[in-house]
Amino acid sequence: MALEPAVIYDFDPHNLPEDLLRAIGLVTAAAAQTESIVQQFIGTLLGVDQAETIALTAHMSAPLKSHVAKALIELNGVSAGVVDMVDDLFEAIEAAADKRNVVVHNSLARHPETGEVFSVREKARGSLQVELQPVRVDEIERDATVIYEAGMDLMRFMLAYNLTPTPRTRPIRAPLDRRKKARRARKAPTVGQAQ
Repeated sequence: MALEPAVIYDFDPHNLPEDLLRAIGLVTAAAAQTESIVQQFIGTLLGVDQAETIALTAHMSAPLKSHVAKALIELNGVSAGVVDMVDDLFEAIEAAADKRNVVVHNSLARHPETGEVFSVREKARGSLQVELQPVRVDEIERDATVIYEAGMDLMRFMLAYNLTPTPRTRPIRAPLDRRKKARRARKAPTVGQAQ
């Protein structure tokens, strides 16, 4: 459906129905959980502890996490069959990420008369395309379940193959003031002296 030029759609998210806002929140929470499991998978394959895993992966994009995880399992998987299983799992995770992206990257607009909510899908690859897709709460809730289950399937695989994250055994140091002035103020410790 195309935008109706004569209609002034309501783009204020505060005016979206409560059940729709809840479903959108469920999608984002499910996506965060799935991404967290992918992070754990990467850290487990690398043999680093949970804190180091976070330090390494926290700012990676979701596609980069997928690429890194798939490269690591290819390097370290016990068989081609295991690599194939992980590829299948990541195909599902990537498809789930696409569902998440549809929800969080497209504007939502309410029709001022009917109250119907639409997702405004914009594409500009070669030519501009803008269309309205009706939004249904039950569909978004189903997408949230697909997103969550994609991550849980990876977690079940990890458990089946005893790929569990390594707990941190050393305490985590309090964050340091890393600015130049602070670094100069701290004198470099001498050999055998800890600071």
